[in-house]
Amino acid sequence: MSNTEKLYVKTAVKISYFSMLTLILAASCMLISASGCAPKKDSAGGSAAALYKSGDIIVTNAGSDAVLVLTPDGDFKNVLFDVDNTSETVTGVSYLSTGEILVVVEGTDRIVAVNNTGVSRNFVTHAQYTGNVYGVTQLASGDILAVETNNVERFDLTGSRVSTGGWPLALQSGGRSISAISTGGFIHCSSTADVLRTYNDAGTQQATVASGIAGTTDAFGCTSLANGNVAVAWSGTTDTVRVYDSTLTTTVASYSDIGRLAAPTGIAERANGNILVLDSTFNYIVELTSALAFSRIIGDDVLSTPQYIMVVP
Repeated sequence: MSNTEKLYVKTAVKISYFSMLTLILAASCMLISASGCAPKKDSAGGSAAALYKSGDIIVTNAGSDAVLVLTPDGDFKNVLFDVDNTSETVTGVSYLSTGEILVVVEGTDRIVAVNNTGVSRNFVTHAQYTGNVYGVTQLASGDILAVETNNVERFDLTGSRVSTGGWPLALQSGGRSISAISTGGFIHCSSTADVLRTYNDAGTQQATVASGIAGTTDAFGCTSLANGNVAVAWSGTTDTVRVYDSTLTTTVASYSDIGRLAAPTGIAERANGNILVLDSTFNYIVELTSALAFSRIIGDDVLSTPQYIMVVP
């Protein structure tokens, strides 16, 4: 297939995908209210509709090159952001202290901040932020960390690149996900170095762990939990989700069922402690309890090659 034919196919698939989502949303609106999904008005007559609220699930969807907002039950709510072209895609996603959602765009590499009305702005556009761009997070101290090929870049709240203190740091080859620890520092995992590690705020390694599971070594998704523990999705022949203590020396809980979880990618925590894991083969979200017992499958009607996930705080 020629490049022109590939571009045509991708464009057609993307248009078809969003046509399907539009029909789903329209049908849902008709069932909910005779007035449809027209934006709600506040007392002053202005638009009061919010694209996302606390508890909603936000997923970067590689199959449509868009960021989707799902309800807590995994039903399609709206499209938060779309690159609107066939040469770029979306990867990492995180919450910003301004109330905006940070979205990593792969192509013309950048980080976009999108507010609750869908207005986006370029947050990071730096010539040195280029390569394979993936996860993003905001440290407790306020700075932003972003995974870029084999490095972790650091930016301040204005989007300016930090180049002091040794930054950017080459912490892991093939880094994928990154997640701030609420008490300071962060965790970072890789599908090439095949490890999960914790670091202090300055980027000094504190602890490390590998899966120890034969043929299952890639760590695509990892997240710091509210209780101080760490969750990671190990991918390979025996896909496994594990929770470790903060020192990474003790396995607190483990889950594996390749009939339900065949290609884990992003991972996130709900406010109630439940764990959400994306699967890019089955195109849905596996919800596990805080003890990693199977709970349910959600989002299976709308996702297509999902990559990263977050829950709106």
